Amino acid sequence: MPKPADPRAMLFSLNSSARRWPGALRAALAIFIPGAVALLLGYHSEMFLIAAGGCAVIYGEGHPYRARFRVMLVAGLLVALGATAGAFVGSVVWGQIGAGGSHWWLLLTVLFCSTLATLGGFLQNALRLRPPGSFFIVMVAGGSTMVARIGFNPVEVGLWTMVGVVSGVILGMLPALVDPYGPQRTAVITLDKAVADFETAESPTLGQRLKCQTALFDAWTALGDARVISGGEIIREDQRHLVERTREAQMRLVVRSAELGMTGADTDQLSELPTMVEAHRASIPHTRPSANYRIYRSMNRHSHAMVTAEKILLASLLAGTTGIAMGLYRPDWAIVSALLMLQWGPDRVPGQVRGLHRLIGSLLGVGLFAVFHLLEFSGWTLLVALAICQFGAEVFVVKNYAVTVIFTTPLALLLGNAVTDPLDQVVYARTLEVTLSILAGSLILWLWRPRAANHDHQRLVARSKKAMGTLIGALATKTPQGALEERRDLQYELLSERRAIQSIAQNDRPTAYRRWEHHQQVQRAGYGLLDFCNANAHREVSIAEIAGLAENVRGVYQAGSTQHPN
Repeated sequence: MPKPADPRAMLFSLNSSARRWPGALRAALAIFIPGAVALLLGYHSEMFLIAAGGCAVIYGEGHPYRARFRVMLVAGLLVALGATAGAFVGSVVWGQIGAGGSHWWLLLTVLFCSTLATLGGFLQNALRLRPPGSFFIVMVAGGSTMVARIGFNPVEVGLWTMVGVVSGVILGMLPALVDPYGPQRTAVITLDKAVADFETAESPTLGQRLKCQTALFDAWTALGDARVISGGEIIREDQRHLVERTREAQMRLVVRSAELGMTGADTDQLSELPTMVEAHRASIPHTRPSANYRIYRSMNRHSHAMVTAEKILLASLLAGTTGIAMGLYRPDWAIVSALLMLQWGPDRVPGQVRGLHRLIGSLLGVGLFAVFHLLEFSGWTLLVALAICQFGAEVFVVKNYAVTVIFTTPLALLLGNAVTDPLDQVVYARTLEVTLSILAGSLILWLWRPRAANHDHQRLVARSKKAMGTLIGALATKTPQGALEERRDLQYELLSERRAIQSIAQNDRPTAYRRWEHHQQVQRAGYGLLDFCNANAHREVSIAEIAGLAENVRGVYQAGSTQHPN
């Protein structure tokens, strides 16, 4: 079983050792180049909207070019749509307040941002997306509720944001003209270096093991997205060397971890998003199921994605409404803060550390904004400052969110035209709103449906067993190669079950102890079945072999029926 989470290790850990500066430079240029053109043409305020659209380039980093264009385009369109919708909401809210209406018109902003954060939180967990998830989309949409104060109409907001999106997509795809296989090769090199550093370290730490595990996940994901591997096999012979190098690094990681007594379960807790890969195995993993399958799998009231969405909704409504009652005017700020704390559905201790990350990062980010304000940055100096902030955000977005927030805070404040407000009011209000959001998030984190993970784990154990039975049934009529869909789904269920029991081990150790033996039986039987398919992918399976496989799975069913998980 994984050890209890170490708050200090989580607070200071860097989740990735990957080289980030090339992507960060593209992110900075995605703001600077179109922003410079806008300044030359006299469009000063529009620069902030362009900067918001430039966030799209961040979503493409690390993805092979085959998938990068689609990822950036989808993310960019969501950013632009969110900005447009936010501007529509803001035009109503500030139009009514400006006409003498109640301050409580800001409840529309609360409802809009809470709905967007909840939907984003559900989808990013159901689809198991990588950081930053929906964070930037909700941040831009929330900040856009304030642009009506500048005088933009919603259509203008969407169009200027799309300028930044187009700039980001172009800059994100430009390296493909020079090195079309660069992302997957970089991912493999990063893995190799991380494992080498882990092997040679005199006193290896869990943080170093986490970097290896994260790099391994990134490498296999990149190779899968690039269609170098599929169905547990190599399908691009010209890049076979990348796959072999990844497998070799994985074996070295397995050996060194065993020598040190480290497990993937102990390192998963250090990251805001567990690395969904079998770090203890050497076989080529299957790619993920379709988006529809993953979303459908999460349409259950006990699922990790559903419970996370509920927590985000409650914390957002609580923080946003409390801020309005106290006379504050940026409820979107509080909601984005609550989202940042809860967006990956963290366990209690990691979630509390995440809240501290948000608080520390926001306070330092407000301080950075105060420097811009006091130095009266405008025009070119402000554009350079924004580009530097985007550079910093991209460098640290998958490493440590406390540092990331330092750089994203000025962008969010400038998008809401905070530069025209008195500095003391901005510092006071934003600090109070962040504090309210962390308090609301902590309350929901510890009190809302504390046993939901226990119910979800029972469901996932049952789904893992069902997936084993489905695969055995498929082998009666098809070769293992013809049962790729069933093999892929079984791997997905086994990874989900492992993640669920690790969560219980952090929050409810007595229950985890009672279930741990059966968890190991499920994992051994499931991966034993997958290993058999990998070893016999292209031949017909005999009736006797199917019977033997079924007997192993039947033993897991029988062992489970004798246990009382609750």
